[in-house]
Amino acid sequence: MRGGDRLIIILVFGLCCWCSTAYSQSGDTSGWRPSPTGAAFRSLFVPGWGQAYTRHPLKAVIYGGLEEGLIYGIYRQHQLFHYQRRAGREDVAEVYRQDRNRLTWMLAGVVILSVTDAYVDAHLYGFDVSEKLTYKLYFTPDKISAAIRWRLP
Repeated sequence: MRGGDRLIIILVFGLCCWCSTAYSQSGDTSGWRPSPTGAAFRSLFVPGWGQAYTRHPLKAVIYGGLEEGLIYGIYRQHQLFHYQRRAGREDVAEVYRQDRNRLTWMLAGVVILSVTDAYVDAHLYGFDVSEKLTYKLYFTPDKISAAIRWRLP
């Protein structure tokens, strides 16, 4: 089995895990609250799983797609780096190595953002967003202003 085939199997397995979690809790939600730590760890181990756990499917797809795309990009740049290095083209190989390292840092940033987002979403699960707090933006040709109003019950 080639390395690319293994990567595809891992990505499909991650998608299956995400789907099973996203739809396994679709019943009665009275009293259920997601664990912030559980959401953070889920988001750390499988791309988008923490967001699916906190019932934000669009975020799960976005974070999952970003992380899996970056993982594939890192894998591809790594393969091209080794191919160019074996061919004796060190200057071209260095470009692929730099791209691989840059993508790795981007992946680290997206993972940190995803874990933080899942953790905060779990803490804010069930937060009442009512009409008590309103805002309005005013646009005029020379300035932009905002008005925030808080109505007490």
